[in-house]
Amino acid sequence: MMGHRFARFLSVALFFVVLWGTGNATTATGSYWVPKNPPKAHYKIEYTIDTVVGRAEGKEVIRFKNMTSRPICRVAILWSSAASMEITSKGKAVAVLGSGKEDSGIESFVIELPEKVECGDEGILEISFSFQNTSLVNINREPITGWYPRLWWGFETHDDFEVKVKASPEYLIGASGVLDKRTGYYRANGVRSFGLFIGKDFKSLEANAGDVTIRCLYSPKGEKCAQLVMSTAVDVVNYYRERFGFYPHSSLTIIPGSDFPTTGGYPVATSIVAIHAMEQMEKKDERHWRWITAHEIGHQYCGEHMLSSDPADSFDWLMLGLGIYADREYTRARNPGTTKHRGFADSYIKGVRAGFDTTINITAEQRSKIRFDFNNVVQHGKSSSVISALDCVLGKEVFSRVYQRCLKEFAGRRLGVSEFQTICEEEAGQDLGWFFEQWVNSNRYLSYKISSKSCEKEGEGYRSKVEVERIGDLRMPVPLAAYFEDGSMQEKFTERLLDVSVVEFESKAALKEVRLDPNGVLPLLSSPRPTSNSTLTIDKIKRTGWTKVGKAALKLFKEATEGKLSDRNSWFKLGMILYDGNYYKEGLEAFQRSRGASKKGSNDYFVSMVWEGHVLDLLGRRNIALLRYKTALKHKKEGYWVRHDQYGIVISREWVEERIKKPFERK
Repeated sequence: MMGHRFARFLSVALFFVVLWGTGNATTATGSYWVPKNPPKAHYKIEYTIDTVVGRAEGKEVIRFKNMTSRPICRVAILWSSAASMEITSKGKAVAVLGSGKEDSGIESFVIELPEKVECGDEGILEISFSFQNTSLVNINREPITGWYPRLWWGFETHDDFEVKVKASPEYLIGASGVLDKRTGYYRANGVRSFGLFIGKDFKSLEANAGDVTIRCLYSPKGEKCAQLVMSTAVDVVNYYRERFGFYPHSSLTIIPGSDFPTTGGYPVATSIVAIHAMEQMEKKDERHWRWITAHEIGHQYCGEHMLSSDPADSFDWLMLGLGIYADREYTRARNPGTTKHRGFADSYIKGVRAGFDTTINITAEQRSKIRFDFNNVVQHGKSSSVISALDCVLGKEVFSRVYQRCLKEFAGRRLGVSEFQTICEEEAGQDLGWFFEQWVNSNRYLSYKISSKSCEKEGEGYRSKVEVERIGDLRMPVPLAAYFEDGSMQEKFTERLLDVSVVEFESKAALKEVRLDPNGVLPLLSSPRPTSNSTLTIDKIKRTGWTKVGKAALKLFKEATEGKLSDRNSWFKLGMILYDGNYYKEGLEAFQRSRGASKKGSNDYFVSMVWEGHVLDLLGRRNIALLRYKTALKHKKEGYWVRHDQYGIVISREWVEERIKKPFERK
């Protein structure tokens, strides 16, 4: 698994203590707002890690120039691991208005500047910060992210950094920048996040790939692997520069990840990548180490240079898919094996065969309810499959132009699906809505088969006909290769709109063999996806109306019960249509199962319990109905309500409180 976890310096939840000066500060008025293109900030930080007493502290100056058309009066500061923080602006007190958590779980402080930053002026923040924790004492190795207070606009941006780090002499430091030995500062421009690494008794290898400084930090046990990784990294950076025209950063630091056997690695921060199990090199062959090095460096283009449009996920499916494309290009050029990329597609195919919903474009709430390995099946497996399919449809030359444009136009900017689709359509000169709708917004899968083939003598040559049948529910042109007895080969595409395509070939020699997807780049299922009883039942329930479905609701209830259906939404709808048909006993069980499949304390849990109360009232079981209403109120979230327009019902706190006073009656 590609472990795209993001190491934070201390996993222990630390509390925030915010200090600010007192005095007669002139407070600027105006609400917090986010510029469409936020100003690039410059951070100058001095940071000390004391591994004897377990304390880290720092001082930083943040500078930003307001290049917008309106004054900036308030800004947000993000610092997820702070224990104390003092903020001033040009020596004046800063008013901290409070903090709040965003949907991503990130907590940020909103501060009011003592003087508004006018258009064209420079804003300056001086921040002292520190925290203490026993986890720092005599630490062995640790990647460090989220360690400094930063300006936060609700999404990632590129900023410039100068960072000086002090630690005990036995510790080796890695950083997201190049060390200026004259000043002692690590410098980096245009980076998403500045990361650090601290390792006790570690060593390092250093080399250059053009103007890129590469370091590989390693423990004594990992020296042999570090040598291979380092030589590969130099080759990868040189190849990427040749392939894409540039390398996005001035440095690259490679650190060891987990020290137990596991597959993969992860991008720690800009210009820092971790590779797992470097101390156990013998567990993998050379091709693995060369591929994983190229794979992780590829993320420096996609996720670090180009930014994700998802504020909660710096490496969303699109960034991962485009990053995997980069290392696939390296793999094809240097030939360290293609099994890894086939493995991504196979992970996705296994998920399809298991009946998982692999729709990419889902909400954070839908994502939180997923119980399968979404990271491997969708974010890595399907994402790389989508990009491979798009590359196949557009052709290498067109897709190469698409990739180059994205790298150029979205340097330090957020690239989302809509922007990506627009560039693809402009370069291809065709509408691609059909492609993105199926691959990104649906659970459809790709499956075609060769149903017949023939070859007949015609004059001095041969005419071959190959019939290709679509057996999956996703439609796209699929490459078909014909191989002939004289060693020649021809490749054509099936017709997207046809369920059965007849592809003809003219040749001098007789037909020997035909293959679908001859290069093995598509996630083609060799047979239709098996549909489980549960999946069929869910589909039937979705297609059923909400009112006046009569005994069909009872039939679906029996089918769902026998099939051990576990889908919360399906059980809730069953409860509603059973209620509509006056099947209260069965409806009660459906609502109970809906509640059982919901997360305790969630909105789903609340509304299912209220409907249990409704049906219990109709069944004359008032005492139990009262318990349901009272319990439901304990899970009621502020501002949440549900409308059932077909019955004129609005389930709110007031509704439930009224049901406690007066039983539910059907009108």
